[in-house]
Amino acid sequence: MEPVQLKKILHWCKGEVRDKQILERYCYGISTDTRSIKKKELFIALKGEKFDGTSFVNVALKNGAIAAVVPKTFQPENKKLIWVKDTLKALGDIAKNYRKEFSVYVIGITGSDGKTTTKEFLKKTLSMRYSVCGTEGNLNNAIGLPLSIFTINKKTDICILEMGMNRKNEIKYLGQIAKPQAGVITTVGPAHIGFFKNVREIAEAKSELIETLRGERLCVLNYDNRFFPFLKSKAPSNVLSFGTKEGADIKGTIMEEANDFFTFCIAGDKTLFRINFWNTSIIYPALISFGFGKKFGISGKEIQDIFEDIHPLPGRGKIYHLKDITVIDETYNSNPDSLKASLYNFHRKNFGRKIAVIGDMAELGRLSTLYHRNIGHFIKRLNMNIIITFGDKSREIGKSSGLQWKHFIDMEQLNKYLSCIIKKGDALLIKGSRVMNMDRVRDYLLEAYGG
Repeated sequence: MEPVQLKKILHWCKGEVRDKQILERYCYGISTDTRSIKKKELFIALKGEKFDGTSFVNVALKNGAIAAVVPKTFQPENKKLIWVKDTLKALGDIAKNYRKEFSVYVIGITGSDGKTTTKEFLKKTLSMRYSVCGTEGNLNNAIGLPLSIFTINKKTDICILEMGMNRKNEIKYLGQIAKPQAGVITTVGPAHIGFFKNVREIAEAKSELIETLRGERLCVLNYDNRFFPFLKSKAPSNVLSFGTKEGADIKGTIMEEANDFFTFCIAGDKTLFRINFWNTSIIYPALISFGFGKKFGISGKEIQDIFEDIHPLPGRGKIYHLKDITVIDETYNSNPDSLKASLYNFHRKNFGRKIAVIGDMAELGRLSTLYHRNIGHFIKRLNMNIIITFGDKSREIGKSSGLQWKHFIDMEQLNKYLSCIIKKGDALLIKGSRVMNMDRVRDYLLEAYGG
């Protein structure tokens, strides 16, 4: 973050101070966490479900914070306090105005699946020629996105921001802060449908990103998704489509598929690209990145080298080739579309026995039973040997799968069962929503079979 005078920040967040002398000072960063705060950063005291930032104001100031932004209800006297009506809104207002200070090109990314992977592919691709910053990890909400904007500095050319949501108007709020010139909607599916009436409402919520575009107003949309016509109707004339179906502006075709990589080509380009991911759905982030790479003057050969150097992260498709077994780690999250894609790709692979360990899919609301049951029906058509389910709702997957099946509500019992049934040459796909902590199954297997 570039240094900003507190006088300017006070104006941005419509705050109040009782000692105007502090307004001449500069802050060199914004923090909401006293565990990582640095000297001369501004501490913003947010209130969450499990914590209240005002409890840590004294710690923040003691650790070197230049000042603290606190709600008006917080009364302790201190010369280094800025009072505001709502600290979360203040964080957004500060980020929105800080963003205005720079002519950086901002790419906003939303979608039901693939946001983080797309962001990582774009970062790697565009960093070939440009100074790129943006979302770290999955900091894509009303707290994470503003904090990501503060990574912009005078040298930044491109900022890539991931935007998550589970409510109407969330993407609109984030887009108004980020003011992107380009917007990517990776796909629309039933993730978070527990907060919506139907998938159409999710598509409408995702389309809020289009409303917030500025300048070039480039819309990058998934041609293969059934909501492409709807999203295109919401977009200005500047639309770039990607997909594997005939008619996409950036059309990819998979040429070879192995257990832990695949190759593909793009219509109109002679380059053969290799992706070191097991799941061919990763072609979509690659196609998006190819489009932006060409837009910013990066050659097909350069993009080829970049793609081949990208490897999956833990929880997001990393493959562990252990002593006797193979573990496919998809433990970061799960929803109906991503789970189907993972199961379908697993079914196509040339492994020995295929064991799918599946945790509950969260945030599906009243339709949870239906979506879990549909996954079971989907599995019936696949080449799968054993299904193991964990949690509450996932029981429906096993019941409707028609395959050898075992259900658990205790993680230790699940892991013990695995140790009894696993044979040399087995491959295990592990997937579930974050709240299910399926990474504990992965960690057990790494410890037990990692030798």
